[in-house]
Amino acid sequence: MQFHQRFVPGLAIASYIVGDEKSGEAVVIDPTRDVADFIAFAKNHDLHIRHIIETHVHADFVCGSRELKARLKDEPTIHCSGYGGDDWNQPYADEYVKEGDTITMGDVKFGFQHVPGHTPEHVAVTMFDTSRSSDTPWVMFSGDFLFVGDVGRPDLLGEEEKRELAHQLYESVFQRLGDLPDITEVFPAHGAGSLCGKAIGSRRSSTVGFERRFNPSLQEKPEEQWVKNLLNEMPLSPPYFKRMKQVNKDGPAIIGPELPGQKRWSAHQVHERVCENCLIVDVRSKESFAAAHIPNAINIPFGNNLPTWAGWVLPYDRPILLISDDPSQIKQVVTHLLRVGFDDVQGYLEGGIGSWETSGYELSTLNTMSVHDLEKQRKAEKQLTILDVRTEKEWNGGHIENALHIHGGTLQDRFGEVSKDKPVAVVCGSGYRASIASSFLRREGFENVTNVIGGMSAWRAAKLPTT
Repeated sequence: MQFHQRFVPGLAIASYIVGDEKSGEAVVIDPTRDVADFIAFAKNHDLHIRHIIETHVHADFVCGSRELKARLKDEPTIHCSGYGGDDWNQPYADEYVKEGDTITMGDVKFGFQHVPGHTPEHVAVTMFDTSRSSDTPWVMFSGDFLFVGDVGRPDLLGEEEKRELAHQLYESVFQRLGDLPDITEVFPAHGAGSLCGKAIGSRRSSTVGFERRFNPSLQEKPEEQWVKNLLNEMPLSPPYFKRMKQVNKDGPAIIGPELPGQKRWSAHQVHERVCENCLIVDVRSKESFAAAHIPNAINIPFGNNLPTWAGWVLPYDRPILLISDDPSQIKQVVTHLLRVGFDDVQGYLEGGIGSWETSGYELSTLNTMSVHDLEKQRKAEKQLTILDVRTEKEWNGGHIENALHIHGGTLQDRFGEVSKDKPVAVVCGSGYRASIASSFLRREGFENVTNVIGGMSAWRAAKLPTT
């Protein structure tokens, strides 16, 4: 048997490809939209991808089933859940699976178990190596039902649905999971960093037995108490999750082998807005952005967190132009954006910000300060607004006295709570999120905005006071 877990940092997505040498066939489970790695793995191991399985309608990334099928000349069969009714049946599925259905490839057999709670239609996929045992599952691909150290969150569909889903999840955990032996290995669809759970562990696999013993959400309690504990301190979910649900339910557009966003735009074309209504997204570091950037650009520094923050803060109804000083980053940036549904990337500024500078076009800068300077200014300047854009959990763990707390992902809807008549110092954990938030404030006409470099990490390291 060939087994490969493909992990995408940042979004913390785990996809799987399982191959059977005897039949030469392979299954891909929960693929991302960038499918070249799955195709390459199969080719390198003399396998033909015959089946694609979706455990559920994903909320945090665009699923790659249609893309993979199209790239393989429509040969594979897409299997999606047959539960949940018309609201959850994905119309691009070739087969809708339910409990009792199986897929067999040589010595490898897959079964399905309905485990609602994270979503109504969610199925877990059990895998058997029939050369060793035909009735004891070796592996469970748990999707977003069961994680290492956590379970899937039931609150992504809205306030009305979350309690019903939470009770369904309770039943799935304590009744449906009960049929699996302790030795069955667990391979979830996400690892630490994903917002599909609130406390996902850093290991990328576990066993049913280990989770039964040590996963807090698998410790049996009265149902109402268990539901209350589960929903307590659930992190805020990004608004793009609802969009991803709809995209993945209906079927995402097929991109094809040619990656978009590779067109080079001259500084003159960008200045003259040849790309009409384009949003300029600057992926350089927070320090480079602060030193000089195109007016009204949004800064989301390149890295694994780029797609998450793009989903949080960028509008989906505008084309995107990228600014980077390293053209080799563009393909990865576009891939990041495609994973969360930003299909309309028009290209990038040729020559980076340097070409804009030498063309003599207007530049903007962003103030920065150290935590020591912030402390001095805080004591001297009574009119200063300290804007903390971290999560609620981070805020509750300690913050600067009298700071204003607005989660960075919600700032675009809450600008009115920040006074334009006072200087604003923006604080996050390190300065990354503060640079994103500061760039939005500048777009909205805030003149005196400063990114506090090092954020609360530096503030604590300097032993400055928190409350």
